[in-house]
Amino acid sequence: ITKMNKITFSTLLSLLIASCEYDNHTHSSEKSIVADNSIKANLPADFISQESLGEAISVLEARKRNEADQLLVIQGFIGGMVEPFTQSRALFVLGDESIKTCDKIPGDHCPTPWDACCEDRKKLIDGSITVRLVDNQGQILQGTLKNVMGIEAGKIIKVECIVDSQSMPSSMVVNAKRIELL
Repeated sequence: ITKMNKITFSTLLSLLIASCEYDNHTHSSEKSIVADNSIKANLPADFISQESLGEAISVLEARKRNEADQLLVIQGFIGGMVEPFTQSRALFVLGDESIKTCDKIPGDHCPTPWDACCEDRKKLIDGSITVRLVDNQGQILQGTLKNVMGIEAGKIIKVECIVDSQSMPSSMVVNAKRIELL
């Protein structure tokens, strides 16, 4: 495993665990890992698909197909933690739609419903993957994807991607080719 992938995995796992440890509804802007004034990633013009990416599989199904270099179209929601984006790299966490988010709980007025803070931690970890945008050399693009071209926390998307060669059973990593916003 490359040093960059170890760092990516460790960072996202730490963020997910820390996110789950927040008190259920006491999320404040001070706890946000990504500032609103972060430098935005420069995306290719055709990265957000204006046409359907076609039939998609769930995040849970994708994890069963976690084989390097496999092309997949996966549908899920951006979330599973308070801040599913990183500040300086073009990556985010994609959660399986079976994960119960706070907005699906009657009477729950959580300001960050995509974090699924009421869900079991193991279900969150097992139902999440890391989606990255890489350049031609396999390096993660600089800048955040947060609020770039309609990409935002809680959004349901389809992502056409290739399973990264360093993806592991415990931490699936895919490299996005295109995204369809649903």
